[in-house]
Amino acid sequence: MKSYINKLFCLTLALFFVFFISCDNSHDEWLDGDPSLQHVYYYCFDKWGSIPGGNDVTYTVKHNEIISIPTRFYSNYTRSYSPEVCYYTAVISGEEALVCGIDYDVVDDKGNVLIPDENGAYPMVWPNAKGGVQNIYIKALSTKKGSFRVLTFPPDRHMDVTDVNTTSIIKTNEYEVRGISENYFVTVTIIE
Repeated sequence: MKSYINKLFCLTLALFFVFFISCDNSHDEWLDGDPSLQHVYYYCFDKWGSIPGGNDVTYTVKHNEIISIPTRFYSNYTRSYSPEVCYYTAVISGEEALVCGIDYDVVDDKGNVLIPDENGAYPMVWPNAKGGVQNIYIKALSTKKGSFRVLTFPPDRHMDVTDVNTTSIIKTNEYEVRGISENYFVTVTIIE
């Protein structure tokens, strides 16, 4: 029996070495991942809730206060281009609507009001595609209580976790930025 176990152990060890020796690392283009993804980046909220279901993060803010909501751009490179993404605010279905410009404002880090484009988008630039964190700032204006969403993905589009093409936030000739289905919105609640 001992001889059988020794033979089985040696055979297992030999198979283990054959498997790893057969792995060919001579293809330099594969050492850093799939070359077709070299200019694909990810943009999402920095603080995650529970996974799955990471869209359950909530921030609270009081009248005349400003909160900062960190967003992250995932990149391991420095490029010649500077990707631009957008973030949005949206009402929550079934709740009394809080109105941007009346109940809250989107502001910069100095408190200056930011104006969205015609699609409701607030641009955010990532210089030279360097990864990192930038904040979104929300100022509560009214004492009206309620909630709304801040999104890193257009609120009128649907993200399907089974189709990676639906996660694309922006795609240009130089780069693509994708959202993450478990972390593309947070809820902001004005409490007083």
